[in-house]
Amino acid sequence: MLKRPTSRRKTGNQQISLNLVPILDTMVTLIGFLLFTMSFLTLVSIESPFPEANSADVAKKLKEKPLQLTVSVREKDTEIWSPFELIPAKTIPNPIPGQPDIRAIHEALVGVKQKFPHENKVVIVPFPGATYDVLVSTMDTVRVLEPTDPPIFVKNEKTGNDEPLKLLFPDVIFGNLLGDS
Repeated sequence: MLKRPTSRRKTGNQQISLNLVPILDTMVTLIGFLLFTMSFLTLVSIESPFPEANSADVAKKLKEKPLQLTVSVREKDTEIWSPFELIPAKTIPNPIPGQPDIRAIHEALVGVKQKFPHENKVVIVPFPGATYDVLVSTMDTVRVLEPTDPPIFVKNEKTGNDEPLKLLFPDVIFGNLLGDS
């Protein structure tokens, strides 16, 4: 008599189906969570142009003697000066070593802006150990006019009307980021 074939051979051909519902549910929840948290994240950037190195432009600007306002932030003090001596150099001592007196720097720069209302560039020269907070606070104080500052008016060339300025020195250029000051 013949024996009956085993049942193992019949079960080997069964296909297994994966349940993807829990994985898809997790992915949808994760994507929603990421989109929700990204709406609270704000990124701010400040454009900082490279210093100009074209020799023809530099020679032309040197004939006109530009202001080239420079703020040198050092460990013990901060100096506001111009290489062409269009303004008297002003040294502001730091209340804490490595932390510049932002209020005094801002007030000095407002006085410079009143004398040179069309100037928009400022060169910031930080000391080698300057922290990120020192750089950002210095950039903020040289860029923004506060509501308590005296108004500074500039004649609009298109309309001929005097308009108040909204920014102090909006074009910030970094100098000497890696060298000694």
